[in-house]
Amino acid sequence: MRARGSYGFKVAATAVVAVVALVGAVPGTAGAGSFPVQPKKATSTPAPKFSFSAEPYAAPGTAQRSEFSYGLLPGHSVVDQFVVTNSSATTQTFEVYPEDATNIPGSGGYGFQQQANIHNTQVGKWLTIGQTRFSVPPGKAVVDTFQLSVPNSAAPGDHVGAVVVQEVESKAQRQAGTGVNIVLRIAVPVFVRVVGPIHASLTISNVTVFHATPLIPGIGNSKVAVRFTVVNSGNAILDPKSAFVSITGFIGGTIHSYTVHQTAGSQNASAHHPLPAQMLPGAKLTLTELWNGLPPFDPMTAHVTVHAVQPIGGLPTSASATASFLYFPWLVVVIVVLLIAAFIWWRRRRRQNRIKATRGRHSRTTPQATPTPRPSESPKPKPAPEPSKAPSAPL
Repeated sequence: MRARGSYGFKVAATAVVAVVALVGAVPGTAGAGSFPVQPKKATSTPAPKFSFSAEPYAAPGTAQRSEFSYGLLPGHSVVDQFVVTNSSATTQTFEVYPEDATNIPGSGGYGFQQQANIHNTQVGKWLTIGQTRFSVPPGKAVVDTFQLSVPNSAAPGDHVGAVVVQEVESKAQRQAGTGVNIVLRIAVPVFVRVVGPIHASLTISNVTVFHATPLIPGIGNSKVAVRFTVVNSGNAILDPKSAFVSITGFIGGTIHSYTVHQTAGSQNASAHHPLPAQMLPGAKLTLTELWNGLPPFDPMTAHVTVHAVQPIGGLPTSASATASFLYFPWLVVVIVVLLIAAFIWWRRRRRQNRIKATRGRHSRTTPQATPTPRPSESPKPKPAPEPSKAPSAPL
């Protein structure tokens, strides 16, 4: 079975530059649980100059493609070709190898690793390259062939890999090295949709609210940040279109809001976290946004809604999540509690002192009652006994 032509994806051939420095890398540090810091804008570096190109081969009379895209049943295969052109003034040697696309942690995007770090399990494993090493004369092109064989056990859904063409450094280039080895390679994407049930799904997880407040309200600014993770939890590639985040208060209504788009600089949009063009199945995108200002003593809720579409057919999908939190200026609360406790203690102490003072005055002004002696009572004389009567004689 042979399938050719665009399958609805929009990623063009990717140029990959691997820079291997001969010095150690400095690891980054992060404070766990600390208030997020707004990332600095990345400084742009000049793009390297490529003296070769790689792209899908277009037969005469056919349209040029920017990637390989196929829809195949499990157990089926396809044969296709790519062309490598040497635009330099010297003969160049190239290595060709297949590779799986790798999701970049936290960014939602994907890329291709160095050859030494490859661990193919899907498209990179299904591809078989015709010539894996060849030389191209100056100003000439070489057409190479590959075969893509989808195994019977392949899971339905979208899978992405690439045919990678890497420039082989010559001996003269190695001898003229400057301590940094720059490897130029071009990854021509290979998109494969394995026919079967397609489930487009987004999940929003780990919605976390950070807030930092001054000790005393009105002296300094309060800050709040919302961090969340968007996961492509389905088996189809998704184009994230927007992520809307807002904070609402029970009393104050909507306090802050912003919308992230695929490009920065849009109205009411985040300039620091533009969305990636596409998210592969399993990709995770972590976004964080910071604001200044929060009203105290107001229960608040962070709302997150993300919208995306499938590149094939444009079917929409979305996901939402919320997280509630309560902001208190704790120092003020503690001071108020202490003042109330001190007032209650003072009132009790004052009441007790009043009771004691009243009892003291009463004991000093009331005279002592003298007991009156009772008159002595003489004992009453006992009554004289009556004379006994003699019994009368019978008549």
